[in-house]
Amino acid sequence: MTSNNATTRAWGAGTATVSSSGVVLDAHYRRLGWGDACPVGERANLAPHAVDQRRGVEIVPVVVEIDTTAAPRDAADVYLRLHLLSHRLAMPRTLNLDGAFGLLTNVAWTSIGPIALDVLDEVRESLRRKGEHLTVHGVDKFPRMTDYVVPSGVRIADASRVRLGAHLAEGTTVMHEGFCNFNAGTLG
Repeated sequence: MTSNNATTRAWGAGTATVSSSGVVLDAHYRRLGWGDACPVGERANLAPHAVDQRRGVEIVPVVVEIDTTAAPRDAADVYLRLHLLSHRLAMPRTLNLDGAFGLLTNVAWTSIGPIALDVLDEVRESLRRKGEHLTVHGVDKFPRMTDYVVPSGVRIADASRVRLGAHLAEGTTVMHEGFCNFNAGTLG
């Protein structure tokens, strides 16, 4: 990851989980940084397209390049902004998140990954028939941060209390009854 406060352009390379109806459920950026374009080397290292039959989703490689002063265009764009915040590459309230809520869909955040709500019961029943258990950690537009990013030097007593997009400075402790939302956090 690279950081450069002189630019408002950012990029991310990773994967997106897409439902059978074509809705982006989440995006995970293993590589991200500041600059006009994703480096060629990062594009070459993208994970291949995959299908997860259990959840009824496709996992597709994505490269997203954004202007952080403009409103997000789609869910993958929103997820890049959330990653920039949680990776401490941007401070809270410095990225334009206008309309972000409307670009995301409610998702079942489960022990096997994000699942579209319209197939949740079907997936749960299919797993039960195989003797497997599905835990639903929550139903929301925003996932737990620790499922995507674990910043160095922090303690989080209950991962469900910190959303992706939270900015936690080194030395931060979030106890069981604490909460840290997206685009908020600690600065040091």
